Amino acid sequence: MDFDICLVDMAMPRMDGLAFIEQVKKRAELKHIPIVVVSESCSDETGSQAIEAGAADYLSKPAQIEVLKARISYCLRSSEQRRQELSRFLPSHIANALLRDDSVLTRPKFCDISVMVCDIRGFSRICETRHPGDTIRWISDVMNSLSEIILRSGGTIVDYVGDEIMAMWGAPVESDDHPEIATQCALELQEEVERLSDKWRPELQASLAVGIGIHSGLAVCGNTGSKRRIKYGPLGNTVNLASRVQGTTKYLRSPILVTNDTKNRINRALISRRVCRIRVNNLKQPVELFELANRHAKLEKLEFFNLYEEVLTFFENSGGDEELIQQTLARAARLLAEHPHDGPSRLLMSRILQVSLGYSFDPVWTMIGK
Repeated sequence: MDFDICLVDMAMPRMDGLAFIEQVKKRAELKHIPIVVVSESCSDETGSQAIEAGAADYLSKPAQIEVLKARISYCLRSSEQRRQELSRFLPSHIANALLRDDSVLTRPKFCDISVMVCDIRGFSRICETRHPGDTIRWISDVMNSLSEIILRSGGTIVDYVGDEIMAMWGAPVESDDHPEIATQCALELQEEVERLSDKWRPELQASLAVGIGIHSGLAVCGNTGSKRRIKYGPLGNTVNLASRVQGTTKYLRSPILVTNDTKNRINRALISRRVCRIRVNNLKQPVELFELANRHAKLEKLEFFNLYEEVLTFFENSGGDEELIQQTLARAARLLAEHPHDGPSRLLMSRILQVSLGYSFDPVWTMIGK
């Protein structure tokens, strides 16, 4: 059974109150329950012993009913405040689970997770023209809206850094379908940002957009903060790569990019395209990146994505051969003429032109910076 609070006497058969408290506090699934000692034998000395053992409060019999109610209300309110604090960063069901066993937050563990990094585009540019109070007002509205979507999807908000949110799925509660949930959440975030852009455009005189990067893999999850300020989150290459993928969205001008480690674990149909193989700082192996189209994309989008992938594959398989590069250049020119503002097509054209001008051929694009 689930309990909200426990009232206990000091004098009981088989086990006295102190031993009872100590036994309860040893059990992870029970130690979050506040215990109030209500006992005829409860003096200041025994009461202090009970509190040292883990009790929340104590009263001597006969207890005045109003005082007892006040002590119970205080203990329950403290538990609710703790739950609300956790719910700011975790879905409600996960917060409730952690209240029953908060060692999950501090005990490091290898977890299979999906990490998402979401960055508000043009934040600094917009802030330069706004009063600080106005900046706080609109960015708070944006962050609140995006956070609600993340938490509703079952995601854990790891951190806010300026205009950036990092979230993860698959920890502290394990799940098998976290790559699919993470990508679905990213698509919902993109739609919400479009709504927020319409809402704030008259005041900001600018449109809002996001760049989202997602990668799935193993990470060490636990307290990444300190003893004074616990911050539950992941560490490792999975986190670093998710951050690099988000940074790549700036170069490719793609709203949502995911790695092949995420894409290959999604069962449902998605309109997506492979945009490139990329080599990033501090990571040895190249990574395949895929761009996701929004959920309302039409058939024309799929056809364009297929054409792009054909040109990309032709370029990668050309080996730098001069004749094949010229053929690739002609194909890319036709593609870019039909979609002049497409970021991946412009980058691909730039890479093909460099090879045609004598630069060394490399089927993997090396990202500059982070």
